[in-house]
Amino acid sequence: MKKVLLWAIFPLALTVSLAMIPAYAQRAPLPLGSLKELGQLASCPSGFFAGMTCFRAEMSCPNTANLGFTYGLEDPGGSQSGTIVLLEGGSGIKAGSISFAEKYLESGFRVVQLAWDSAWEVTGTATDNIKTAACRPATFLSYVSRNLHRSGGMCAQGVSAGSGAVAYSLAWYGSASILDKAELLSGPVFGDIEKGCVVPNAPVSTVCPIGQFGCNGKPWPDSPSYIGGDITSIDHWAGDPSCNAGTTTSGASNARWKAMSIVDGTFNPSFSYPQTAMAGWLCSNVAKQQNNSAAQGEFFYQQFLFPWQTAGYSLTRIDNCSGTEGVGNGVTPQGVNGFTAISQDMIAGCVRRHNTRR
Repeated sequence: MKKVLLWAIFPLALTVSLAMIPAYAQRAPLPLGSLKELGQLASCPSGFFAGMTCFRAEMSCPNTANLGFTYGLEDPGGSQSGTIVLLEGGSGIKAGSISFAEKYLESGFRVVQLAWDSAWEVTGTATDNIKTAACRPATFLSYVSRNLHRSGGMCAQGVSAGSGAVAYSLAWYGSASILDKAELLSGPVFGDIEKGCVVPNAPVSTVCPIGQFGCNGKPWPDSPSYIGGDITSIDHWAGDPSCNAGTTTSGASNARWKAMSIVDGTFNPSFSYPQTAMAGWLCSNVAKQQNNSAAQGEFFYQQFLFPWQTAGYSLTRIDNCSGTEGVGNGVTPQGVNGFTAISQDMIAGCVRRHNTRR
């Protein structure tokens, strides 16, 4: 009788165990687009590191309108340790992260900055879909890898929506085949867009619950719902004005938001990046200002359960952020300044791990 019971229980236990394992390998990455060079500028727009060389280009991606942009690059003195692409938050229309750019240049890395002519998240077609629009930053990362990267590590750092761009690139567009290191600051903010928009609102999330793989710091609560001006942005980018608008959302809207999320509930996204080291940095300003960047990021980070999924992984709680997402001005659980911790992690981890790149 005991043997019968054990064999009866085993299939159920196996099913439960397998159900807890996320989808590590997508069926196929979504297709990248193409980039057309339009020429060098006499000088760079504001937001770019002083002395950079800037270029105009146009991006073409499937099911999106063409979008112009400016990118800049600057080389360090002497030999290069690698290339670091900096992707900004919001619509990405202005370059930034100047302090990080300066630090990485001083440390021997070629730095690339980017500014879109308009929000990269908007497809410019009849059907807006942030996941579809994410082809643009993913294609740019591929272009840098193939055309601008020279030696050492090929790496990317994104803040807020910029971290969303990097996460989409890894999960949906095959960028794990080119990126050696990814730093994700205050996000990715598109982890589960449905949970950010749905009314009645989704429950408060626990970020870095006890026992979660890779977490550095105690758990803290955060609502996944978009608030304030972020709602307006999501309304525009997703092409649906009902995000967290106080009225019960429709099943059609909920399904559209879910489908354009990084973690969309299917087995299609990849969360296996064995040649890419990755670090996340999330604000925990529970007693001060707080938005949903930590909760949205948690939907992405909770997909990483095992060391073999990445070439190195950590998710760090940052206290005393400036504003809602200023991880660079906060402190780690060890009392280290956020800017120092993030830049040191990038400098140490941006090393070549790929022999071939997509």
